Amino acid sequence: MTIRKRLIARLTILLLLSSGTSFAAHPLVTDDAGALGKGVVQIELNGDISTDKETADNSTTKTFGAQIATTFGVGVTDKIDLYVGFKRPWGSRDVDGSSFNNAGSVDFSFVMKWQVYEHEGFSIAVKPQLGYSYAAGATEDDHTVSYGASLIFSKELEPFAFHLNAGYTYNDYNLAAIRDARRNSIWSFSLATTYEVIKNLKLVADFGASTNKDKVVNDMPFFGLVGVIYTVNKNLDLSSGIKIGLTKPETNLTGTFGVTVKF
Repeated sequence: MTIRKRLIARLTILLLLSSGTSFAAHPLVTDDAGALGKGVVQIELNGDISTDKETADNSTTKTFGAQIATTFGVGVTDKIDLYVGFKRPWGSRDVDGSSFNNAGSVDFSFVMKWQVYEHEGFSIAVKPQLGYSYAAGATEDDHTVSYGASLIFSKELEPFAFHLNAGYTYNDYNLAAIRDARRNSIWSFSLATTYEVIKNLKLVADFGASTNKDKVVNDMPFFGLVGVIYTVNKNLDLSSGIKIGLTKPETNLTGTFGVTVKF
């Protein structure tokens, strides 16, 4: 693989890693085991801006990424939610002063969350999901079908809440070149906590790691995130956060903001 192709692959991987398929309460990556409730509809809009810098073999690559995303969820029963998501990441890179644009991808997600157990603030949920992604502007049919599931544990100890996720995703890449460069099986683990400082204002923290998609890199991407969720009223939440890469494969810095509406 040429240096230019490796750089393109790395940028694409960074964009995909920053756009996962989780439908957690923004800005968290870790999901909670709660359900929306029968008949409740939720719409979430969010955006990310990220930067990354990597030096290897006396060459420096600077990456800029951006993403817009939306999810639509509905409580079909008191214990089962269905979600449909859309994400559009894109970016650019600078290699030793030479700049290139990357059209990114178009990503769709279909998720069911089923709360299988709930008692005295402790709950467990399972979350199967299906995804479809294709490279924007590609001359070849560069698409990926993914499927997997997550196991979610939550415990509320007011004013705190704790959430633990363990997930697996299998990516079925269409192009042989992509299959040769990336791992199909991706494991992920994350832990989050929220703290209600005052009424309607929560501080949140999130930590997680996953399998590296790049076959030639064994280091796991590991992130840390801090943020806030402000509940304007029972129908509207505003949120923002900062995600930091704690290991080299993870994007250095990502700023994220979002709006969640329920009715």
